[in-house]
Amino acid sequence: MRPIFGSMGGAGSEISGEAVMVDLGPHGTLFALLRGPKAGFGDLGGPAWMLFHVFADLLKGEIDPLPKVRLLIDRRPHRVLQLDVIPMLVHFSDPNDPKSVVQVDPANLRATFGADVALREVAIEVTDDPITRAIETKLPWLKTIQGQLDGSRLHGGGSFANELNAYDFYRGPNRN
Repeated sequence: MRPIFGSMGGAGSEISGEAVMVDLGPHGTLFALLRGPKAGFGDLGGPAWMLFHVFADLLKGEIDPLPKVRLLIDRRPHRVLQLDVIPMLVHFSDPNDPKSVVQVDPANLRATFGADVALREVAIEVTDDPITRAIETKLPWLKTIQGQLDGSRLHGGGSFANELNAYDFYRGPNRN
């Protein structure tokens, strides 16, 4: 997260990063998106909300985003997430087709991936590791998406693929 307008005092924040990919071998890939657990949540559950919500007890009553981030960088905390705050999980039945996206229930990965796949825990950690830039190796069509995953230019409902766009998979410089 970095300030927008830098030395002018900032007017918000910008998130850089990408969805977490979990390779499940022959079962495919699970993606934890940069958005809340349910469609239509907006930024509730997004990366900034997640950090400030999960680590609220460490933020010393600070209300401004940048001092909050500085406190988290200094402490480098780690937490296991409760099921209700896990980011939206998705899977593509055909990784070459963005319309094949399905939402995955974190409490029941077996329903999507089979009896031998279960979620043990999801953790969040503040780190200084570099931002990964590998999601396009799994989903090369992300580079060309100009709207929603179903090909529509605008969000209009109707299908789960219409709820999502490239911004749910990566954000930051030189990205959507």
